[in-house]
Amino acid sequence: MIYRPFGKTNTYVSVIGMGGMRFKKEDYEEKPYARAVKIVHTAYDEGINYFDTAPNYCDQLSESIYGEAFKDMKRNTFHVSSKCGLWNATTSDGARRMIDQSLKRMNLDFIDFYNAWSIKTMDEYHQFMKKGGVYEGMVKAKEEGLIKHLCFTTHLPGDQIIDVIKDGNFEAVTLGYNAINFAFRQKGLDACYENRLGIVTMNPLGGGLIPQHPEFFSFLKQGNDSLAVSALKFILAQRKATVALVGFSSVEEVKEAVMATKGLPEKPENFLETMGQDVHTNMNTLCTGCGYCDSCPEEIHIPQFMDSYNMYLLSDDKERISQRLTMHWGLTKDEAAKCIACGQCESMCTQHLPIIDRLEQIASF
Repeated sequence: MIYRPFGKTNTYVSVIGMGGMRFKKEDYEEKPYARAVKIVHTAYDEGINYFDTAPNYCDQLSESIYGEAFKDMKRNTFHVSSKCGLWNATTSDGARRMIDQSLKRMNLDFIDFYNAWSIKTMDEYHQFMKKGGVYEGMVKAKEEGLIKHLCFTTHLPGDQIIDVIKDGNFEAVTLGYNAINFAFRQKGLDACYENRLGIVTMNPLGGGLIPQHPEFFSFLKQGNDSLAVSALKFILAQRKATVALVGFSSVEEVKEAVMATKGLPEKPENFLETMGQDVHTNMNTLCTGCGYCDSCPEEIHIPQFMDSYNMYLLSDDKERISQRLTMHWGLTKDEAAKCIACGQCESMCTQHLPIIDRLEQIASF
């Protein structure tokens, strides 16, 4: 396993982290969650020391699964991340209740990394930060030693991530970053790295879409590596991301992900530029997130809508659009109906995508 310094926290973490949201239902229906616990222990035995979870994952049982697993793990050899979202609490006292609940579920005295969970808009950021709000509760818990480091997870675009980190309230960030959306996220990731935040990349396999669609992503393949391993190496070889966070459903998935730490290549200076060209060539129907279309006179968030339409193209499931808009971007599909078909966005699109038609489809789904 490879370990990297986690920003300026004086902590070293494994470059592969375990996300606790993909346990199979049949593996956690009954205590003591033996099959799910075995997955955690396998990750630990493979050298993974960063374990991420949240109170709502896996029918609200993910933290409890971790709690069972942690009983047989030495506390000073692993690091735990959990979260509080605005749907969990909006006040300082509410945040404290969530922290106490997480500590109890996981049989812990403290949580290493505690996150303001899923900041999708600047309005949500300000809600977290308001006087008497969630962040204040996090700070108080840190003062009491219940939390070691204050962090956030986000789906904000790069420019807005920069605005958040300029305020200096957080030590680490978890953000979506993979071969599908890296162009959209790169500016934010670079800024976090330059400001010495620990960087956790979530959805490194695109929520499973990358290995499920080799016809789109074959350009990622490196040698004899599987597509999943190659996609992880794409992230880890850049050196800026501290952790690639992978949700595991089986022991076999753990072992495959760990393979990405073997023989990580050094990437040339123009690596991302070349990758961008490959994405453009090989995914000519998918939006690559360059953002050039983001100047709509009706103020439609076109890059976010095109990113969400990607989910439909890859899954053939209309519901994935609404899920993506709501969970990742804090938007609804109704905004797409504001399109006046002026054509400005399509004239700016480097891929010449039928943006107007896609917005119309989204509004009608």
